[in-house]
Amino acid sequence: MKSSKYALTRSYLASFLILLIGGVNAVELYDMEQANEKLTPILSALKNGIEKHDVSMFEEYVLFPLNISYEETYVTVDGKIKLKTEKVQHASELQERFNDIFTPTVIKLIDCITPEMMTYDRYRGFDAANGGIWFYDVILEDTGKRTFALSSISKNKTSTAKWVKEHCDKNIIQPTSITDSDD
Repeated sequence: MKSSKYALTRSYLASFLILLIGGVNAVELYDMEQANEKLTPILSALKNGIEKHDVSMFEEYVLFPLNISYEETYVTVDGKIKLKTEKVQHASELQERFNDIFTPTVIKLIDCITPEMMTYDRYRGFDAANGGIWFYDVILEDTGKRTFALSSISKNKTSTAKWVKEHCDKNIIQPTSITDSDD
């Protein structure tokens, strides 16, 4: 009895290791350089679409339903504090709500980000602004194409604006410390 229990445990462990190292249906994880190369054209399409207020220019890189989160919180029935969230179901809805979702703060974030300044996790994808925007590494069901897809946008203006100031506004010329004399 004891030996069969250990054999079963070894079998599960062996199966897990095979899957972990590249077994059936495993997907190769991108290293940072590969991931940056994959995300760069997606960011370019997103930036162009935002500039022209045209979701169709980047809709193929959006994972619908797209998660939108807000600064507002609420208390659940079990007493937990949660962020208010919603899901945008389709590209047409995203286009209709363009100005509501792509606020000046979100646009400024998108405008300045590059793959190099974002946080990359091989298992979850890219994020910037402490989760202000997320791109997941996905395989699209309808086409089988593997890509990074925009999966979440946060409308938390305070957090996003702080991140943008720290990471994007470095190139803005700061005023000198010399002040005008009081007359």
